[in-house]
Amino acid sequence: MDSSVKTIIVLIFVALVFLLLNIMEPILLPLILAFFAAAFFQPLIVFLRKHKIPTWIIIPFILLISLVFLFAIFLIIQSTFSDIVNESDYLSKQITLRINEVFKWINDTFGSRLSFTKIYKQLIAQADTLWISQRASDFLSAITGFTSSLIMFLLYYVVLLAGMANYKNFFAYVENYSPDTKITTSYEKIQKTINRYIGLKTLINLFTGLVVYVVCLIFGVKFALFWGFITFIVSYIPNIGAILATIFPTLMAFININSIGTILLMTSILTVVHFIVGSIIEPIVMGSNMSINTLTVIFGLVFWGFIWGIPGMMLSVPLLVVIKLTFEQFPSLSLFARIMGIPEKSVV
Repeated sequence: MDSSVKTIIVLIFVALVFLLLNIMEPILLPLILAFFAAAFFQPLIVFLRKHKIPTWIIIPFILLISLVFLFAIFLIIQSTFSDIVNESDYLSKQITLRINEVFKWINDTFGSRLSFTKIYKQLIAQADTLWISQRASDFLSAITGFTSSLIMFLLYYVVLLAGMANYKNFFAYVENYSPDTKITTSYEKIQKTINRYIGLKTLINLFTGLVVYVVCLIFGVKFALFWGFITFIVSYIPNIGAILATIFPTLMAFININSIGTILLMTSILTVVHFIVGSIIEPIVMGSNMSINTLTVIFGLVFWGFIWGIPGMMLSVPLLVVIKLTFEQFPSLSLFARIMGIPEKSVV
């Protein structure tokens, strides 16, 4: 077969894979999330099984831990929205005041005659009944999609948790009980690496979120706990997460803090914290086993973000680690694994 024809076939195949990943997002995304969550608890499942604890006790116990974690997230979000509703009048006045100050600065600096009041009235005039009903419809569809994804995630999660306890028997069956347990060894290596990544990343994000929470408390930024939680979540997104975790509290500080110098000081502290965590602490703690070079991280961020949106961006690094470790198991693909990684030795 001509090389150009092979190239065209490969390109078509890759395009089809991309298309299928995008089309099957409602099915694949909950499945992958459930796999990572179940794999994280697999060592605990194996440990409890070694101590003769039956599976019918282990699975509900782990589900209870997971539900407590989800309930804690719900409480943080519910409490924040309740506070926002209670302080809606204050926030509305502060936002209007700050925007008017910005417009005044623009007018004084550039000699323009912009008016926030006129622009606001024009925006309200555009928000007719049809526009409001469309936004309400979009919101309801989003809630429906989230609910269906959550149900699928829970179903996958329960099934995978139940299967994790007997993974060695399953892989031995797949390998036809061969003494060469390559599949089992490869899976265990990937599973341990992913567990280490998720565990360490979660601890680092928790530390960063706690620091942001304390900084927001010190500077009197409203909803400090929520900004700490947001920092914990968005820090799973490489590179962009640190930027978002700085922007959100800064915007809130701009609304409820009157001193520009205080806002700049807080923003500087948050920037330094994220720089230290991302550039010093995280590389030292993570080590070289999970090292993915910057170009690969950026490509993965763009690719998975394009395919699955924000959840894809949050999963980009774990997926890249899985792909890299999988490539390492096959000599013919080890070159791609090295391209994705970072050299351990410098060549003089």
